[in-house]
Amino acid sequence: MASRALILAACFLAGCSAAYYTDQADREVSRIVTDKTAQAFGQPREFSIVPGDEFPELLEGVGEPPAAPPPSAADNLPPALPEPPADAVRLSVADALRVAVHASRNYQTQKETVYLTALALTFQRYLFDPHPSWTGATTYVNNDLGQEDLRRSRAWDLDSEVGVSQTLADGMLVTGTLGLAALKFLNKELGDTVDSALNVTVSQPLWRGAGRKVVQENFLQAERNALYAVRTFARFEQTFAVTIATRYLRVLQQRDVVLNEWRNYRTLLENREQAEWMAKAERMPEFQVDQARQDELRAYNRWIVARESYENAVDAFKILLGVPVAYQVVLDPGELDRLAALGLQPPDLGLDDAVAKAVEGRFDLVNSRDGLEDAERKIVVAENGLAGDVDLVASIGYQSSPGPPQSAYLRFNRGNYSVGLAIDMPIDRLQERNALRGTQISRDQARRALDEFQDEIVLEVRTAFRRLEQTQKSYEIQKQAVELADRRVESTQLLLQAGRATQRDVLEAQQALVEAKNALTAALVDHTVAGLEFGRDAGTLVVNQEGQIHGWNLTDSGDEPRAP
Repeated sequence: MASRALILAACFLAGCSAAYYTDQADREVSRIVTDKTAQAFGQPREFSIVPGDEFPELLEGVGEPPAAPPPSAADNLPPALPEPPADAVRLSVADALRVAVHASRNYQTQKETVYLTALALTFQRYLFDPHPSWTGATTYVNNDLGQEDLRRSRAWDLDSEVGVSQTLADGMLVTGTLGLAALKFLNKELGDTVDSALNVTVSQPLWRGAGRKVVQENFLQAERNALYAVRTFARFEQTFAVTIATRYLRVLQQRDVVLNEWRNYRTLLENREQAEWMAKAERMPEFQVDQARQDELRAYNRWIVARESYENAVDAFKILLGVPVAYQVVLDPGELDRLAALGLQPPDLGLDDAVAKAVEGRFDLVNSRDGLEDAERKIVVAENGLAGDVDLVASIGYQSSPGPPQSAYLRFNRGNYSVGLAIDMPIDRLQERNALRGTQISRDQARRALDEFQDEIVLEVRTAFRRLEQTQKSYEIQKQAVELADRRVESTQLLLQAGRATQRDVLEAQQALVEAKNALTAALVDHTVAGLEFGRDAGTLVVNQEGQIHGWNLTDSGDEPRAP
């Protein structure tokens, strides 16, 4: 194209920098990904691999850290949780997803994979564009004129050639060149010489390598690969959002365990003090006081271990987000309260509808289905490879006048023409035969893999649905277990005061209460995660560019996201 030739000429004259080419590649890839996104989902979407905001700009506008439970003044105990520093910020689930989209190393790597796939497509498109060229040389010549003439000839030899070549969709290769050679003598009496030449050649495959399906196979595959990469990234966004939300809630679950163990330790400390008072009053044997002391120490140790696990979980979550480990962030504990207040949310789809949705439109399955079509096309190309080479080759050339006076004007009435066939019959085709058989086997493997993958997806959806039902029942059971454990603790305390229960009964009831509370939080988180995983496995989970999960109550609604 003329515009490409002008751009190349401008680059040659101005000296294009590496930054220019980088920006050019980014713009071209961005257009490709935007177009493929519109093709895949019916809605365009901007794309860039330029890193997002740096810290702390990325966390501007998030809340202040929640205060940790205060230590007991009487016992001078340390706080249940590490006290957040003054510069710490609180991250909600929505904040965490937004930060992860801009900062996660894995997320950036996945975007770069899409970029590189689209970048490969730019080369395949380039192969079918006109390719201009411009070469030249300048040489100073100083020659001896001969034995009879002691003088020397001095001249400038100038050579330049411009050309253009293009491969057409059916395989025809057209090449045109215009060359100019000039010899400028510094010896005035010798005169100057100028010569020019115009040549056009055409090569058209007629048998092997002929036809649009064969010629454009690599180009078509690159186009489809770019579409596959967009779908794969959309699938990654679904799994990534679920992973971030799950890890966030698991960290809060661990935080709740720390608080429960701390409250349990406080309660057992008071029980031990009460047991010591009852032993002094001879209302309890000393060995039961020792039991209270042992359980108090065990509870203290469990709290220490749980607190360390929580701190490690927070640091690991920072790495998952892409936040520096030293950066002070605190997760919002109110998210669990909001989940508990909302109660269990039923699934949007029944099992049969979810299976049908997954089989019809899950991005990874659609890619596998299209991959089978690719394997079928490869067989057609391999069959063409068994044919012989028969190419129509034609050329035409014009030269300038060789005699004096020298002139660069071309003699179009004295052209040179040629036309013919280049033939290579298919006598030896072992390599091509093996390639054909390989593509046939690859097609069969792709068909079996597609069948198996579809069955695996159906199994994933069915398993996720069953887990959603199981976690709902478990949550209801754990709520009853907490109520029973509360009543058991209260009753055993009263019975102990009345002398109708032992210290062991009280300690066992208190431990059962802690376990029930931890199990209740775990059941709430399990059900929430199971709901997210069900949407992910069914392929109905919709995530926008900020990582927000459409329709989930713990994330921002944001702009209307694309439909899966």
